[in-house]
Amino acid sequence: MVGTSGRIGTVTGPSSTPAPLSRAERAQLTRAQILKVALSLFADKGYDATSLQDIADEMNLTKQAVFYHYKGKAEILRDLALPARQAMVELMPRVRAARTATERVDTLINGMVDLLISRRDVMRIVAQQPALREDVHAALNIDQMTENLLEGFFGTRTPTPDQRFAVYSSAALSRGVWALGDAPEDVLRGVVERALRRIASVH
Repeated sequence: MVGTSGRIGTVTGPSSTPAPLSRAERAQLTRAQILKVALSLFADKGYDATSLQDIADEMNLTKQAVFYHYKGKAEILRDLALPARQAMVELMPRVRAARTATERVDTLINGMVDLLISRRDVMRIVAQQPALREDVHAALNIDQMTENLLEGFFGTRTPTPDQRFAVYSSAALSRGVWALGDAPEDVLRGVVERALRRIASVH
C-alpha cells in the first residue's frame, strides 16, 4: 500500500483483543484446574489426607469457591474417572462392529492399551492407595467395564470360569501400569498389550 507520503506501508487491521470468556467458560477452566490440582494432591498426600481446603489453598481460592464447583472429593474423583468411562463407552460400539473375532479382540486391546496408558496418573493413585479402590471402582463403573471386557474378549457366548477369572484378575493391570510407570511408553504399551492378549487366549 502507498500512503499519502508516498512511502510503502503496511495495512494494519483492528486490534485483535481476545473476547472475554463467558461465565460458563470460566467455570469450565476452574473445574479443570481443580481436577489437575486435586490429582496432584491425591498422589502426593493421599486421597483421605487431602481436603477441599488443601485444594483451595493450592489454588489461592477460598474453600467456598471450590465447593461451588465440587461438593466433595467423591465428585472430584467421579470427574477424574470420566475420561476413562467415556473412552470405554466410545470403544464398545467399534468392538461390536468388528467382522471377525480377531478384529474384535484387536480393537478391544488397542483401545484398552490407549486407555490405560493415557490414565497412568489415576492408576498411580489407585495402586498406591488400596483403601481408595472401592471409590475408584464405583467412579469407573468397574462392573460394567468388566462385562465389556468379557464381551470384547470372548464374544456374546457365556465365558468359561477360567475366562471370567482371567478378566476379573485383570483389575491388577492398574497396579502393573503404575509399577512400570518409569518405563518408556512404547515398552509399557508392549507389556500391557501382551498381558491383554494372554487374557484373550484363555479357554
